[in-house]
Amino acid sequence: MSWKEKRLITILSIILAVLCAAVLVVLSIRYRAAQAAKDQNTVSPSDIAEAAQSEYVALSYSNGSSTLSFSLFVEGIWSWDSEPDFPLDDTHVKSILTILETLMPEDLSVYGLDAPDVSLTATAPDDAVLTVTLGNATTDGTSYYATINSDPDHVFILAGTLRQAMQTPIYQMCRLPELPELTESTITSIQLQGPLVEQVDLEGNSTQVRNSTVLTATHAEDDSTAVSWRSGGANITDAPSLRALLEDLAALKVAECVDFRPSDDAVTFCGFQDPVTLTVHYQTATGIEGIFEMNVGTQNMGGTGRYVRFGDEPAIYLMELELLDPMMRLAYQGMEEAS
Repeated sequence: MSWKEKRLITILSIILAVLCAAVLVVLSIRYRAAQAAKDQNTVSPSDIAEAAQSEYVALSYSNGSSTLSFSLFVEGIWSWDSEPDFPLDDTHVKSILTILETLMPEDLSVYGLDAPDVSLTATAPDDAVLTVTLGNATTDGTSYYATINSDPDHVFILAGTLRQAMQTPIYQMCRLPELPELTESTITSIQLQGPLVEQVDLEGNSTQVRNSTVLTATHAEDDSTAVSWRSGGANITDAPSLRALLEDLAALKVAECVDFRPSDDAVTFCGFQDPVTLTVHYQTATGIEGIFEMNVGTQNMGGTGRYVRFGDEPAIYLMELELLDPMMRLAYQGMEEAS
């Protein structure tokens, strides 16, 4: 063998060794990535179902106007697949699953399922799928014809409770915010800022002004619950407008969720481009100072409430109109005129 051949073999051997090393590096990286992914998914659907004592780990259904899908977490809590961080009250989901577990169908030869628009799919930990399709109502109007697991040879009659449970809109499943305890004994100050309003002076000149009202509480230093209130230096403790405001602050309650992640157009439509702003400083049960912030928009189309938002949260909620009347009067008129 000549020296040129030996040299060529040496070069090829070096190239082969480099390629082998590169392959080993790639395989090592892929192995570590696979192990990491495996470690992150060590909890199997069976483990989730067992921990939550649930027959199913996924649920999806269409009620004729919308399709909703849910998944079960390790903690036994169901989440909305479209918005996993949506504060879902999973009571409705669990009620549907309870109905599924107690289905007692009666085999019939009646059809009416040629074009069904209501269906449900529930997935078990072993990936077994239960499919229920609902068709027309029975003559008594309390039950519905249905197929189970897409079996065309059997049509069942199921109680109307399942279809009724599936009609609940997703926002009615929202776990509403729990507001702090805003009683006179806990509040230290209240600030109300109204929207820009047009004001005309005696000479007919028009200007845009924004009314701001600040109410400050002074609590007795002894064991009594006496509280005195001042606004602009004046003692307003017995003012009817203040009494009405304090009564409603203690009763504030969210009625429903309107839009969890609203668009800019929805924010403007609900009146949050220039809302009434409420800021309350209060003491918690543990003595820590808390701040409650609420923006109040326009009335809803039904005239039953006003749109509200809390702090920096984007979600829009509805609050009953009567709970906000004293607050709105103060925001627009100030303490002197409202009293």
